[in-house]
Amino acid sequence: MAKESASQKLFEEAKRLHHKGVDGDKKAVKEAFEKLAKLRSAEPKNALIEAYYGSSLALMGRDAAQPLERAEKAQHGLDALDRAVSMDPNRKEIRMLRANVCVRLPELYFQSSKIAIEDFNYLLERYKANPEYLTKKQVGDILKNLSTAYQNAGKPDQAKATLQRLAKLDGKKK
Repeated sequence: MAKESASQKLFEEAKRLHHKGVDGDKKAVKEAFEKLAKLRSAEPKNALIEAYYGSSLALMGRDAAQPLERAEKAQHGLDALDRAVSMDPNRKEIRMLRANVCVRLPELYFQSSKIAIEDFNYLLERYKANPEYLTKKQVGDILKNLSTAYQNAGKPDQAKATLQRLAKLDGKKK
């Protein structure tokens, strides 16, 4: 029991550092990655740890100085995120992590917009079936990112239609 709570504390700390890293804190990215690598070794079948590990690896790629290292870490991060989704394909947090990483990678090198579109649409379908599945803010963020993913994938009509859905959602908020 003590081991479980210590592991959970370490994971919560790694997630906190990961979120700081997403906001640009390079030191936090490194710390999150180290903690997640340790957790991943201890729990190799934990899909959520695998997903955060993959996302932190992609962030390490974002922050790397050398182009080859950037690409390599980003690809390894995507591979880990794909593993996490295959381990637990219905977990909202994992789909969100993968989609958000995929939409931010350069399409020219990674062709990851298709995966982002798939994940964002999956999340929106689940929301359609259960309006409590996502918050209004999450839906808004997903629609913005989905529009970007469509644009990156060379689908400007779908991008525009998605922005129109967002405008309708924003109109409902008022």
